[in-house]
Amino acid sequence: YKSCMHQVTLHLGETTLTLCAGTAQRLLPIGLATLAQAFDHRMPNALALENAIANVEDAVMPATHWLPPDVQTLASQDALVAQLTQCATGHPDAQSASREAVEALFSALARQALQPGFHDLQLVQTPEFAAALLVLRESMHHWGMTELVALPATA
Repeated sequence: YKSCMHQVTLHLGETTLTLCAGTAQRLLPIGLATLAQAFDHRMPNALALENAIANVEDAVMPATHWLPPDVQTLASQDALVAQLTQCATGHPDAQSASREAVEALFSALARQALQPGFHDLQLVQTPEFAAALLVLRESMHHWGMTELVALPATA
């Protein structure tokens, strides 16, 4: 990951999230597999999504006091983040998305969760995508980030 005080990176692990700011690193106690399991390995219904929001908030809120105060960009090399920025913006080659675009995509997930059997075409219909969207939305919201950036994956 790039080391820069003006950039915070997040790695979406199976059972933990790895948050990096400069040379400092923190593990947050929630991951995509954990959330997908909580979703019963399918797209979340309203109750599952509501419970997951509370769990993600509990995991990401403590980092608020640790992050540099002036950082507004959340970056990640995860493929799901690249996919999410493209879905949020509607552009197949997008490499960044505003917090508003991520919020709008999350709103689509919330609407879908309220309508069993409905599939929003804007969303990738996997529990891992839903989990990544939830984590990124909550992280950006609670950490005051205004932009999500998909970094190129390193070989």
